Amino acid sequence: MLHHLDLDAILIENSYLRVILLPEKGGDIVSLRDKRTDIDVLWHAPHNWSAPTDRYVPAEPNSSWNDHYPGGWQVNVPTAGGGHDIPGSAYGLHGESALLPWDASITHADEEKVIVRLDVDLVRYPFSIERNLTLRTNESRLRIDETVTNHGGVELDYVWQQHIALGAPLLAPGARLDIPAERGFVESYGEGYPNRRLESGAEFEWPNAPGHNADSIDLANDIPPQDAKIHDLAYAVDLTEGWYALTNPDLDLGFALQFPTDPFEALWYWQPFGGYEEAPFWNRTYNVGLEPTTAHPGGRAGQESNGTLKTLAPGESITAEFVAATYSGLTSVDSVGPDGDIRGTQR
Repeated sequence: MLHHLDLDAILIENSYLRVILLPEKGGDIVSLRDKRTDIDVLWHAPHNWSAPTDRYVPAEPNSSWNDHYPGGWQVNVPTAGGGHDIPGSAYGLHGESALLPWDASITHADEEKVIVRLDVDLVRYPFSIERNLTLRTNESRLRIDETVTNHGGVELDYVWQQHIALGAPLLAPGARLDIPAERGFVESYGEGYPNRRLESGAEFEWPNAPGHNADSIDLANDIPPQDAKIHDLAYAVDLTEGWYALTNPDLDLGFALQFPTDPFEALWYWQPFGGYEEAPFWNRTYNVGLEPTTAHPGGRAGQESNGTLKTLAPGESITAEFVAATYSGLTSVDSVGPDGDIRGTQR
């Protein structure tokens, strides 16, 4: 155990990766450092965030989650996106799992691998989450298996999301984003997102999205510079496989995530390229959120109307496995296998 920003933290590492976990703050992964390049691929929030202490569960519809957001990688259950009412109570942005302290233990440690177990019982929902993170000695891959269980006496709907934010220097003009999606659509903004470059509500064949004031935007290749003032939210759907990869040929570094499309049928693509001008960010963000999620879009009404909102019966559990990896030697990625094997175009 070590301390990270005044919180107890768990460090696991091998010759390839250095990973920091915060059990006291949602079980978040707040650092995933590629040791070959000494680059942390995750993004770190610029505002004065802290772990919740007096109030764990959202009290204000929009700000609670963001107030306590360090960047990095969160698990959001039982909702993702905007707040909504539940019988007898309500949720704010992204639910409660990332606002709770999780129990942590090292369940295996030897010359071959280390396994850390994180688990939590939610407050407003009768759900538990168990997360086992495995780092093997001789590979640049973090393996995660995760289980959500309904301990209640009624069937309950849920959204389950891996909220992963990647940042500079991995994120930069010239980097390439590969996603095996057939279709995409842009959030319907209404009065929001004044710094958008994508056309509100547009549907398109991935990766070419209609621009707000321009021609089509190639979401695979057109990553704006750090001084851009852009903020968008799009969704990659009709995934033919469950993975994505962000490759920076100039750094000879990439990050890939492999995930199951059942139940993670959508990839939310959050794009605050320096243009998130609301609290607490105020145009200080340059990152992408690449977030496998069991439903889409970000609002509960849309998730209900399109049938992507899923349910768990009393006593039912659902398990998913993920592989996060850093890699070198490629300019683009063609496939990420179930074991994290990455193939693509050589540099």
